[in-house]
Amino acid sequence: MVVRLLPWQPDYGSALPFDSESEPDPMDPVDLSVERQIWAPVTPEPAPPASVQIVDGVRRAESHAMDDAPDGTPIFGLFGSYAVGGVRCDGRARILEESILVRRRYLHAAQETVPDRVITSGAATVDFEAHRVPNATTAQALVGALNRAMLDEEALLAAELSRDESVVTLLDGPLRSLRSPGRRVVGYVKRIQQWYVGAAERELLPTLEPGERTPLFMIPAGSGIESDRHDGRYSWFLRLRHLNPLYHPLGGVMRLETSGALPLAEAVALADDTTRTLPGLSSMPGHDPRAPHNLVPVGALEAVLTHRLGDRRWVQRLLTANVGREAHAAAYA
Repeated sequence: MVVRLLPWQPDYGSALPFDSESEPDPMDPVDLSVERQIWAPVTPEPAPPASVQIVDGVRRAESHAMDDAPDGTPIFGLFGSYAVGGVRCDGRARILEESILVRRRYLHAAQETVPDRVITSGAATVDFEAHRVPNATTAQALVGALNRAMLDEEALLAAELSRDESVVTLLDGPLRSLRSPGRRVVGYVKRIQQWYVGAAERELLPTLEPGERTPLFMIPAGSGIESDRHDGRYSWFLRLRHLNPLYHPLGGVMRLETSGALPLAEAVALADDTTRTLPGLSSMPGHDPRAPHNLVPVGALEAVLTHRLGDRRWVQRLLTANVGREAHAAAYA
């Protein structure tokens, strides 16, 4: 048995959460013949890279909390922050400053109304908007709710930016329930949760070259653990780059998807655009902990968004000071 590495640093998990050879064939039937009858590599016609705009976000759990309900029942709480934004690549990369949005939430499972948490220290004020998460019984459930709120905000921004159909809009992750998008929107899936294609078709993936993709296949409506969409999705795999031989060849493969409501010719054009463009934007191991899937412009966007969240230690000091004052006041009330 030959052991090869996967390129993501362990703190981020893996782009491949299971061995492709050990996964059973997909339960949901996919149509492998929507584009071609033969499952073989597709090389798009030569053309310049497409102009793209990429939407992504970052989130941060600032501090877990616990309160007591009137009957003494403990209630989990979470102070969390997230930021979303876009970056445009059309010969050069530039952050779309006007698209950046920062949100702070105090998530809780209380039955009664909980006020927003306005944290102040001197001239500094940070407002955590209170949101109830029904049936949240664990701290991890609140972290999941924070992540869903960020993803919803990403989807709203992608739908807004995609009105400009002169560029391809890329959304981090599956398309999910993206509402009213433009016609040139693609979801790029960094972390493959489900292959969708069978074992025989997966044998093609390690053989793909940069600039090659699989034929399009159709994922039925609502199928798979990554989607809650009510229509089908065209999907394809492409190779971002060749990695050092010490890495497994599947470590450079990415899955993408677009709306199944598009005419086939438009979906093919989007697949070809991404196949020509994304390899040139992919990152290198050693430069990005989620290389090659975390695209270089996205890494730059994430750095800006993380900066906009503020220094984590500063936010935690504000929280500690504010909650301490509240506890002191309650003790002597």
